[in-house]
Amino acid sequence: MGLKRGGCSMDTSDPRLFSYSLLAIVVVVGTWAIHRMMTKFSAEAAEKAKPGSDVQAALARGDVALAARLATESGDHEQAARLFERLGRLGDAARSYRQAKILDRAADLFEQAKEFAGAAACYKRLGNQSAQLRMLQMAKDWAGAAELAEQTNDLALAAELYQRVGQNDKAIGLLRRMGKPQVAAKLQAALLEVEQQWRPAAEQWQVAGDWARVLGCLEHAGDVAGSAAALVKLGRVEEAADRYVQAQGYSEAAQLFEGIGLYRKAALNHQKVGNADRAIHCLTMEGDKLTVVKLRTAMGQVDEALRVALSVGPSEAAYVEMSVLAARLALEKGDKATAGRTLAALVHAPLAEADRIAHGRKALDLLIEVGDVVRARQLIERLQPLAQPASELAIHLKDVDAKLPAPAIAPPRPASSLRAKSEPAIAQRRISDQVSTESVGENTLGDFGGGGDGNWPNGVPAALSNRYGALERLGQGGNGIVYKATDKLLGRQVVLKFMLEGSMPTDMQRKYFLREVKLAAQLNHSNVVHIYDMGETDGVLWYAMEFVSGKSLTTYLSFGQPVEDPKWMCNILDQFAAALDCAHGAGLVHRDIKPDNVLVADDGMVKLLDFGLARVRDEGFGELSVLAGTPYYMAPEQMDGSNVDHRADLYALGVVVFRMFTGYLPFSEGNIFVAHAVEPVPDPRKFNSKLDEKALHIVQKAMAKKPKDRYSTAKELAEDVKSVFLAR
Repeated sequence: MGLKRGGCSMDTSDPRLFSYSLLAIVVVVGTWAIHRMMTKFSAEAAEKAKPGSDVQAALARGDVALAARLATESGDHEQAARLFERLGRLGDAARSYRQAKILDRAADLFEQAKEFAGAAACYKRLGNQSAQLRMLQMAKDWAGAAELAEQTNDLALAAELYQRVGQNDKAIGLLRRMGKPQVAAKLQAALLEVEQQWRPAAEQWQVAGDWARVLGCLEHAGDVAGSAAALVKLGRVEEAADRYVQAQGYSEAAQLFEGIGLYRKAALNHQKVGNADRAIHCLTMEGDKLTVVKLRTAMGQVDEALRVALSVGPSEAAYVEMSVLAARLALEKGDKATAGRTLAALVHAPLAEADRIAHGRKALDLLIEVGDVVRARQLIERLQPLAQPASELAIHLKDVDAKLPAPAIAPPRPASSLRAKSEPAIAQRRISDQVSTESVGENTLGDFGGGGDGNWPNGVPAALSNRYGALERLGQGGNGIVYKATDKLLGRQVVLKFMLEGSMPTDMQRKYFLREVKLAAQLNHSNVVHIYDMGETDGVLWYAMEFVSGKSLTTYLSFGQPVEDPKWMCNILDQFAAALDCAHGAGLVHRDIKPDNVLVADDGMVKLLDFGLARVRDEGFGELSVLAGTPYYMAPEQMDGSNVDHRADLYALGVVVFRMFTGYLPFSEGNIFVAHAVEPVPDPRKFNSKLDEKALHIVQKAMAKKPKDRYSTAKELAEDVKSVFLAR
């Protein structure tokens, strides 16, 4: 069977042929359908590919975000950027502007979006290095910022930024290029400290000028001598000197101690390096004449040793020992006259009666041997009160007196006599003002002894004559000379004290003296002599103070006799204590408390005077003032260079009380300095059997070696004395 259509025939009787025909038809139809589908898809794609059509469509629908995305996808970055800006998406907008190569706007938006790294990149492409540097710092890209700063020659910033990233070597190099070696040294020193390289670190701190850090590094390194030098730079001179001693740098230590007035320590170190002359100079400044005499004697300088020994007055340390030494030295020289006069003066020294008699008899023999009849008779008169009736001494004196030639006119004192300027006063004189008994006598140093034009004394600044007149010399002490004068401006009597040349050895100490007197003038207490004026005129330090008619307390303290009137004693101590506590409350330490500096006015008022040697308790000066005080009354800490506070005055007050109780000084023989430092306080009951255990307790507490063990105020001491003597 077959089919025939359109002139074509197909044989349907063959099954395979039919299947092939059917498959061909399916293929043709399928191909046509696929072609139609592809044509449709291509048309739709072409429609979609028309620029802005989808963006506009999205915008038409109000979908700005989609529009921005579509613009980005279509490569229209500028439009996308504007759309992102419209949405407030500044970072995306900046990136789109960057894609569109609109870099200035991109940089601005990156900065607003706080995407500083992106902004930096844009500024870099724009060639704006300053803005790029700023953005790198905002982005905390310290390394990149440092490199750029160095490229732009901003070396200070580059150095700082290199430090931030730990590239300290680069920072140090830049600082040195900049001419800032000190800053570079500080940075390098700090790094060396971290590595515990103490000595190199100290060297760098020294370049940087930071001596405190130098000191710290050298102490870590154990460099004692180096740390001493650093302490000098820091102005801590006494500490520096102590460090030099520790490092056996005795010469350096001696110079430093001497420069700040610690003469005893200076002398010790000068001796260690064999500089005997300088040691003697320092000991002389210190006032340790005993050691000076011993050193000069050991060096064979007998004449100089004798001169120094004879210069010691009765109130000075080791007066007795020095007088005995002077007599021995004079005898070695064959000068029996000087030896006799020197020993004769010991008859009035604070010694046991047997010792005074022994020295007196030896002196008498020498004076007779040299034919000094006048002084021999005077000495006999002094010894007679010590001789018991019918005693061997009394018989001897009578026999000697009978053999002496008849009295003749006393020969003039030889001008060459070494004792001429230091022989003590034979009898204690009454004084009508605040001049210590050590000031009275034949001692006349320098040109202050009067003379000159008219009645104006030599040595007193003439410029003061416009203000003061009618000068009347009252006396002279170890550091000054005193006149009674009239204040012509205010019409009142005053006391003028002028410091002797040499008593203020350095400019610093002169300034310090003026400061102390000025502070003392601020004291306003009825028991303190008031200071009216002070100054430095023609190189002479001076001050004017209140004139009070009276006697020094020394006048009332007879040798070997305790105070017999307890009410009088307690009244004196009450006023004395009130004056001291007032001064201490104002921050002043008197430093020279002794009976000579206590005036008992004619009306019974007690006046404490002479704050010229006082010391202010503050942080700046250390032991810069000259050695102050009288050795018989000085606290241990005053003698060894330790820190001194108000308790040194309380110690001295204790010595005064001991003298009131007994009539004797607690330490008066041998090395006074050592005695005060280490020897126990003598039992006052050995000198005055009427005293009890309470009196012993008072002097032991007042004169305790350690300041912390003493009374805390003068009033406490005075109250304890009253409880013992007025309660009876």
